Amino acid sequence: MRLVLGRAGLFRPRFLSKIVFMKLNPSNAVKLAWISVALLLATIPSKSDAMLELNVFYSSETSSTGSSVSRGRTFLEGALGFRIDKKGQYLVGWGFASHSVADSATSSETYSSLQMGPRFLWFMDKDKSWSLGLAYYIVTTGSYSGGGGSSETWKGTALHADLGYNLPLDDNLLFSVRYNYSAATYSERLVDSTTYSAVSYNKTFIYPSLAVLYVF
Repeated sequence: MRLVLGRAGLFRPRFLSKIVFMKLNPSNAVKLAWISVALLLATIPSKSDAMLELNVFYSSETSSTGSSVSRGRTFLEGALGFRIDKKGQYLVGWGFASHSVADSATSSETYSSLQMGPRFLWFMDKDKSWSLGLAYYIVTTGSYSGGGGSSETWKGTALHADLGYNLPLDDNLLFSVRYNYSAATYSERLVDSTTYSAVSYNKTFIYPSLAVLYVF
């Protein structure tokens, strides 16, 4: 297949039609996601500023009241993109997320999720002190173990939103304190790589985080 790029980053209709009509089973969804990343990188205007973003949250808890209980959460989100206006208040890109949750009480329960999809960031004032971010992770894969010996793989989508207060570290670097909302919805489950079923599972988290944003 031949891919032709013009000055404005436009693609031939034949190439677009093959992407649009690709059957979206899990394998093809992953292929489509990586194709989207390639398209994003290829279409960054030469005079636009690129953006690199990293958002982190970590918590750990241990208690002993007759029985030992430990809980841990690690959430990582990142994005690569570019600004779409002259003032740099609107940025679009491709986002990635990794969530990990471990709960240990009478049995060990673990949940992890890998997510990726389009990301949008809006600086709400001219000083870029406040920001609002949205991401729709069209490819979301979860792994779950309830301590009973079986492992489950889930497939679905996720929505992420964040409100941030930003402090400039220099002309290109911002430090941000954020309040996040993450909601994953799973519609497919595979148990021990053999038993498939349609499900309706949800995982929702609300959490604070620290982030850095570099524009180059």
